[in-house]
Amino acid sequence: MGKVMFLVDDYWHREETIRPLVDILFGEDEWTVIFTKNPEELYTNKDIDLFLSFKDPIENDQIPTPIWCDEKWTSTFMELIKNGMGFLAVHAQVTDLEKDHPIVTELLQSVFITHPEQCELSIEILKEHPVTKGVTSFTFPENDEHYQMDMLEGANVTMLANTVSKNGIQPGLWVSEYGKGKICCFTPGHTTPNMTCEGYIKILKNAIAWCVQ
Repeated sequence: MGKVMFLVDDYWHREETIRPLVDILFGEDEWTVIFTKNPEELYTNKDIDLFLSFKDPIENDQIPTPIWCDEKWTSTFMELIKNGMGFLAVHAQVTDLEKDHPIVTELLQSVFITHPEQCELSIEILKEHPVTKGVTSFTFPENDEHYQMDMLEGANVTMLANTVSKNGIQPGLWVSEYGKGKICCFTPGHTTPNMTCEGYIKILKNAIAWCVQ
């Protein structure tokens, strides 16, 4: 039985839009799921196998709001990954951190720049890998946010897929390791229909399996 902390909810990405993924991704006979808005639940759940987050580090960017992944939280989090916890960072989780934040420099290895207005968006698979197994390039059923990402110089990652739209080509899916932990970053996924389409779900299921193996 695996244990996952599934972190959600910020101003632009509400809990209810992401909740359908719980039953799709995590069978109750295989997983104990902590589905939460509160990152501090990490402190009482250090035995988790996987940390999956869709949550923006700034919970409400409409008012002055500090990031929730402060120094204490980040230190705890990174130690867990170093010791073997998997980390799946999806959509808003890859945004709104400064370039020198340890989660950026050591884990994401990429900085979010911006995104244009929602548009038709496709996933272009670049490489065979356990995370892309059985997945072919696809277009989302609805317009999505095309995240513009700046990979750090010398980033030690394996790039698995690009996101493609009229606005260009961007890094969309990559994996890396930190200590004994495996990390997967996946940038799209703004609406429930897009998050539950076949290709997206296949990537997430593959990523979950890879991150905890």
